[in-house]
Formats: sequence, C-alpha cells, structure tokens
Amino acid sequence: MTQEDVPELEVETVDENQYQVDARIVADLQDMFDAARAAGRNPVICSAFRSWDYQVSLYENKIDRVMQEEGLNEAQAQEKAGTVVAKPGTSEHQLGLTLDFVTGSYKNLDEGIRNTKEYQWTEKHAWEYGYVIRYPKDKSAITGIIS
Repeated sequence: MTQEDVPELEVETVDENQYQVDARIVADLQDMFDAARAAGRNPVICSAFRSWDYQVSLYENKIDRVMQEEGLNEAQAQEKAGTVVAKPGTSEHQLGLTLDFVTGSYKNLDEGIRNTKEYQWTEKHAWEYGYVIRYPKDKSAITGIIS
C-alpha cells in the first residue's frame, strides 16, 4: 500500500500500555486473552497497531542500525532490514489486525518466545478466536520474514 491507500481505522486501546487494534477485533482478542489467562498463561502485548509514520520510523531505524553494525550499503541494509521490520505499506500492523506478544516472564520477541507456554497455548488455540500464527518458523522462505 501507499500511504494514501492505508484505510482510516477506528482503533481501540486494549491494554494498560495503550496498545491499540482495529475496533473490529477487540472482542475476539479479549476472549482469546481471557481464555489464555484462565489456562494460566500471561500474554503481554508488545506491538499492535502502527501508524504509517511509526512504521516508517521503525523501518528506517532498522536500516540505519544494520548499516552501522554490519557495514552494509543502503540497498543491502534495506533488504536485510525488511526480513525483520516490514517495509511501510506491507505491515499488517498498519491495518490494526495483528499484534505481537511476549509473556510476563519472557520479554524478548525472538526465537525463545516459541518455548513459552503462552506461545504454545496461542499456537494451539488462536484459530478458535479467528487468529493465526502469521510467520511460522518453517515458512521464512515463503514469507521473507525471519521468525
């Protein structure tokens, strides 16, 4: 999408950290988190809706870090950055329909999250609430996203 293509959204705040999602998914998200908590899990949102400008900022910051840390030129850094942070206009976060979570005890959004009970519960039950694990570990070659 271009910036002009991004739809106007009605977003709602869904937690104490002021994360927002598209209002249409709030009830199902709340039901899923309530069920997770009832099962003894503690999912904690760490990323949700992103405005165009925020997505641009995340992407450009990642490019800058990759250039500095790995000595890549801008084109190489853009390609590498795009495997971790979506290029503006390609992130589902900009539609307010997705979120990332960590746990009360595991705060890193990295490979280790897959070993948490929260992730494992979500992997098993997300579909019951209309959600999917968007970037499965074994699908990086297809999605282009390192997961």
